[in-house]
Amino acid sequence: MKRLWSAVLLSLTLAVSACGNTSDSTGAGAGGASQELVVAFSTEPVTLDPQDTSDGISNNANELLYDKLVTLDKNNEIVPQLAKEWTTSPDGKKITFKLREDAKFQDGTPVNAEAVKFTFDRVLNKENKLARYSLYAEFIDKVTVDSEFQVSFDLKFPFGPALISFAHTNGGIHSPKNVQEKGKDVGKSPVGSGPYKLKEWTPGTKMVFEANEAYWGGAPKIKTITFKPVTENSARSIMLETGEADVIVPVVTSDVERLKGNDKLKVMIEPSSRNLYISINTAKAPFDNVKARQALNYAVDKETIVNKIMAGQAKVLDAAFGEKIWGHTSVGAYPYDPEKAKQLLAEAGVKPGTTIKLWTPEGRYLMDRQIAEYIQGNLQEVGLNVVFQKWEWGAFQEAIKSPDAEFNLAVNSWGASTNDADWALRPILKTGGASNYAKFSNPALDDMIDKAMKASSQDERKKLYSEALALIKEEAPWIFLVEYKQTSGVRNNVEGVYSWSNERLILRDAVKK
Repeated sequence: MKRLWSAVLLSLTLAVSACGNTSDSTGAGAGGASQELVVAFSTEPVTLDPQDTSDGISNNANELLYDKLVTLDKNNEIVPQLAKEWTTSPDGKKITFKLREDAKFQDGTPVNAEAVKFTFDRVLNKENKLARYSLYAEFIDKVTVDSEFQVSFDLKFPFGPALISFAHTNGGIHSPKNVQEKGKDVGKSPVGSGPYKLKEWTPGTKMVFEANEAYWGGAPKIKTITFKPVTENSARSIMLETGEADVIVPVVTSDVERLKGNDKLKVMIEPSSRNLYISINTAKAPFDNVKARQALNYAVDKETIVNKIMAGQAKVLDAAFGEKIWGHTSVGAYPYDPEKAKQLLAEAGVKPGTTIKLWTPEGRYLMDRQIAEYIQGNLQEVGLNVVFQKWEWGAFQEAIKSPDAEFNLAVNSWGASTNDADWALRPILKTGGASNYAKFSNPALDDMIDKAMKASSQDERKKLYSEALALIKEEAPWIFLVEYKQTSGVRNNVEGVYSWSNERLILRDAVKK
């Protein structure tokens, strides 16, 4: 029904366009610069609380609403934001930030050291059960207010990726007044110090941000930015062509060449830290047996996925994380070998016709459903009876987080947003990791991840991560699939839109001409 409704809406859109409405849907008037920007994503944000966010679309929204101590520039280099400057102690265990003094939250309260401490104390408190607890609690010991505009972080050990972790979108600084007033609803009613503030959120339809005219960095050039969830891949492309959307993410592979041929559009294909894999439920038979998990990897034809389904806009994953992430070492992909898969399944005691459940979201990750359907066929060819189920994104996230989740296989993706091996492994493969949907537990791997996190030498860290990647391949907690490229489409009259390699779409500097 949802697909049908999308098709009806699309037809109406095209009908309006065909009737000669020459003013684009973003509100551009003849001869004047538009004050509205419409961005179509495959899904909508889940929450606007940066410390409780684990999905990329929410992070794209939070980049508009919140400032951090430091951020990244277009070249992915760390640059000041709320902090004017910072120093690290000689032993690497203390970082001190001096804050700019002219920043205010959107509710008019000051951005100061107390606000920074309040934000980080909140996420460091395990009882608050925030999604990004482990991102910071593993390495931050305490936060100290040195003066109104100076704050220090004592670290538990010298942590190489500390600064990039503060640049992560999850480091957005809250208005303490707003958090105290809104409590658990702060994710629906956010107040940061960023260039845009939330104006309207109609779940399932749109999220509208309006310019923060008092922004310390200068008033934004766009009056409103609207996020629209559009699950249908082709519908996003048509919205871009008709002007109903100014920016779309992602661009479906089958539409890339057509859009490239339109002189009113540009298609950006950029490197990405995001991979795609299938979590294997290692806590549940028959895949509590490593041979059965390895069999799945031999059964799936990754080259065909890359060349046919992704049209070359991806590469076969040759380790648990891709080559754009620091610490990567190629450990090689499992070759496509259905006969080897059948042999391993037999050795694991998995009988032909065994029923397993494969879950996938639809539209959250580029070609996710299509890839899952292809894998269903691969697995049936080696004798498994695969029950396929596709989900709406929000329901999918809730379902796979359940301790009693009934899936055997679930399509997942991870973008290591710090671009460092620590965050590429610790949350998703360490025992008890917040996003360890495979329920994988291996003491040797846990030990390697811990040692690499605390090692002071980058050479030592890289050696440990190389050993960890080899062990992960052997234990096969996932079906390793592809390393994505990120694709976005932008109308030519829009400038200042770019992406970081961690897939954040940065819109705060957008200009529409």
